[in-house]
Amino acid sequence: MLLHGLLAINKPRGKTSTEVLNTLKGFFRNRTNSTVNKKKLKLGHGGTLDPLATGVLVIGINDGCKELYKYISCNKVYSATGLFGFATDSYDSYGKLLKIAPVKHITKEMLSFILQKFTGDILQKPPLYSALRMEGRRLYDYARKGITLPKSIEPRAVKVHSLSLLDFTTSHGYKPPTTTDTILLETIKTSENNDIMNTNNQINAIINEDLITENSLLNNPIFKIHVECGKGTYIRSLIHDIGIELNSAAHVVELVRLQQGDLQLHKDTVELDECSDLNTIFNAMEKIKLKHSCSSQL
Repeated sequence: MLLHGLLAINKPRGKTSTEVLNTLKGFFRNRTNSTVNKKKLKLGHGGTLDPLATGVLVIGINDGCKELYKYISCNKVYSATGLFGFATDSYDSYGKLLKIAPVKHITKEMLSFILQKFTGDILQKPPLYSALRMEGRRLYDYARKGITLPKSIEPRAVKVHSLSLLDFTTSHGYKPPTTTDTILLETIKTSENNDIMNTNNQINAIINEDLITENSLLNNPIFKIHVECGKGTYIRSLIHDIGIELNSAAHVVELVRLQQGDLQLHKDTVELDECSDLNTIFNAMEKIKLKHSCSSQL
């Protein structure tokens, strides 16, 4: 019997979307019976989910790959948490620290007010660490290999249907990003006497815990937002841009895709480690088929 259809995985944090596909292929290959024709197995996903992110990742199996275009172009729903005061090259906590910025001036009211600017049709510059292509090469390939981009990344039109603030607090367990690598740093350092040192030139420096502690930035506020958006929207860019709008900096520390098209987290998804049992995959795929069948009859 050959599998055909869609499967929705709750992607684990730390895995790339491609690694999820490879894990699934491994589960199939490890089957000792002939339930699945391994030579004909084809897998694909309906849109990359960041390594840091968890949540709905739609997988196409064999003929199900023909349906993936619907999930690439569909609306999506996210929950995202950003940490103020730090910018990274990847716009999330997996990246290298590039900037330390002041945060004491930021209030919940200010944040709520500026969120209006990021709702509706907006222009957004994708992050360098993304799967977009430039002259045949993925942007993240340029970044990882230290290759200069052949041209600037152009802002793109995206649509944010709704954007709401769920939380704003300094009570949290998130730590500032650090790196032991020599990096390009733009520092805005605020001391007790409010002297500000802004390095406008490119400086090579090492960021460490001592520098962060000296700047009293260990209790920077976090903010959590709920986002419903159209295709091509980068939540990392949204968080990054919110930080800039507030004359500070911000990066993503948590990101969850709650819904992709008509498929919802937990209601329609299975855990990746559960897929080692082929019956789990069968049942999950049949559930999605039944859901689509019922929807088409309405």
